[in-house]
Amino acid sequence: MKINMLNINKQMKHFSGILFLGMILVFFATSCHKETIELSPIAKFDMVLTRGDKSMNKSAVTEFSARVLVEYEYDTIEYKCMFVENADDGVYMYDAARSDVMSVRKETPFRVYVETVIDNNLLYGESETMTVSEEAVVVSLVLNADDVSRTYIDLGLPSGTLWAQCNLGAKRPEEYGTYYSWGEIATKDLFSWNTYSIGSELDSLEFLDASHDAAIANWGDNWRMPSREDFEELNASCTREWTTRNNVYGYLLTGSNGNSIFLPAAGGRGEGNIYEGGSCGFYWLNSVYTDDTEFAWGFLIDAESFYETSYYRMYGQTIRPVCNR
Repeated sequence: MKINMLNINKQMKHFSGILFLGMILVFFATSCHKETIELSPIAKFDMVLTRGDKSMNKSAVTEFSARVLVEYEYDTIEYKCMFVENADDGVYMYDAARSDVMSVRKETPFRVYVETVIDNNLLYGESETMTVSEEAVVVSLVLNADDVSRTYIDLGLPSGTLWAQCNLGAKRPEEYGTYYSWGEIATKDLFSWNTYSIGSELDSLEFLDASHDAAIANWGDNWRMPSREDFEELNASCTREWTTRNNVYGYLLTGSNGNSIFLPAAGGRGEGNIYEGGSCGFYWLNSVYTDDTEFAWGFLIDAESFYETSYYRMYGQTIRPVCNR
């Protein structure tokens, strides 16, 4: 099975190239029970290792172990699995003798999350939500290297806007990242009007200028904070699923082309620690709220909500950058 590679920002650190594994896990039921099905997995997958734009010799990786999580809505079960290269065709096979036997609950939605370390790179990926109703289960995965910051996902949006895979300051999609007051380009420990450095100079701007856009300041000119129009397009063009990624709650948004991004419920920050982390997410947009310039536009996510709103500009909130081709 061939997996199209994600577009990768080439200005990543020396070994943060992405490892793409086109992975197909085919599980054949060995016995059936009333509530669970015990599975004896057989796995085959091809992989491509890259550093920048150069391919690595995959024969250097003859076997590796992986942490496999089967995630239900309110429960996660962990398994340890071993994969060994087949010398004849270079395809990696699941080694049943050195792996846990997995089981899944019939008729109960679940997802499979895989994490492994290869050549000092932490790699991870997850499947779509699925339900076992027959004897065979097919799971498709793309495994990404640990640091996928500054990489984007094409969601097939009408405008062509590309959304970052991670929050600003995060290395993985489920990480919260860093928190910023609106218009400030550096994070800090306390978020209050006393620590807010912006006066009235931004009140009349339709969009933040480059010197006050945290995405531009931290990731470069190719990136920017999303606008209200960007959020409205994302909301209108993608399906949403409130779910977990590596036990972190958030929204999985899937575009018309099947590609997805994950927005974690990262909460926000005031004068103390993170508040409502794991239950809500507060994200900045790049527009001031002109009806009352103490506020700026952002958007809220929780299990019941996904909508545009306004917040006091001094609050610490997360940012999911965007870029254009």
